[in-house]
Amino acid sequence: MGCASLRTAPPLPAAPAWLNGQHIAVEGPLKVGVGGPELAAAGLRGAVQADLRSAGFEVVKAASASELRLSLDSFTRTDEAVMGGTLVKASLWRSGREVDRFEVTADQLDCVSPLWGVSAQKNAECFGRGVVTALLRSGKVAEAATNAPATPRAQPAPVQMLAAQPSPPRSDSTAIAAPVQTRALPLKGKLAVLDLKNFTRDLSKENAQYFSDVIRQASLKMEPGLDIMTRENLLVLLQATGKKLEECEGECEVDTGRRIGADHIVSGEIQKVGSRYKLTLRLHDTKEGRLLASSIGSGKSIDELDESAQKAAEDLFTAR
Repeated sequence: MGCASLRTAPPLPAAPAWLNGQHIAVEGPLKVGVGGPELAAAGLRGAVQADLRSAGFEVVKAASASELRLSLDSFTRTDEAVMGGTLVKASLWRSGREVDRFEVTADQLDCVSPLWGVSAQKNAECFGRGVVTALLRSGKVAEAATNAPATPRAQPAPVQMLAAQPSPPRSDSTAIAAPVQTRALPLKGKLAVLDLKNFTRDLSKENAQYFSDVIRQASLKMEPGLDIMTRENLLVLLQATGKKLEECEGECEVDTGRRIGADHIVSGEIQKVGSRYKLTLRLHDTKEGRLLASSIGSGKSIDELDESAQKAAEDLFTAR
């Protein structure tokens, strides 16, 4: 049966002509069932957003009246076969009107693993690919996008290579400083993101876990080739090692990464320094124990820290 295959998600179809940098917001999943969907739900939205970006959409936090909004309405199981009964329902909206609805079941896909406990993220990516593929192939979406005002991506401003003041003539021996280049770190293999340690009184355990999920989504965005381990996978694997996540600090975090088979591991903490909240992140290579990168997010409030967390996570996977 195709659903028992362990193959990766198929490639996205070619970007249609109507796409033209359309802006789109993603929300949900709004309803999550028990079992496999419960394990993979945390990664579904991030997987959909990553595929939308790859297709050529501009993913935004919230859609304006003229922009597209994709609602992941539910990720549940039906009364059908164990695998075939897994179902994602989604709907696309523009200007308060429903454009089209999509239903993607596991038996329509060829990349869903029956081993949800260790393949939750892969299954989330598989279902996400199915949703985005259905959206790209929808005639109703094409018609709505064609008749709606295009929202092309804003072009970046040209880099100013020279100072505003005229510079004196230079001799051939005068060197010109090259602009700073940025590139993503070439990471491969499995990445584990440990739950951030919370040293504040203002955040609940669930709130702190939200920030950990932000790091996981940014990891998937910056390094789509990595196999991102879900929180559920981590808990199962850590339990098998006899260790508790909260007991691991410093070198122990790297050792934990080795024990669970991760090639790279992200750890960090949230604390309050003076009147500001600080989010500190560290990226380690587990084979040699090397610190590859670190970054810090900051904000006067939890809301400001939330806005800063995404950039801090992206900076963690960028080398200068």
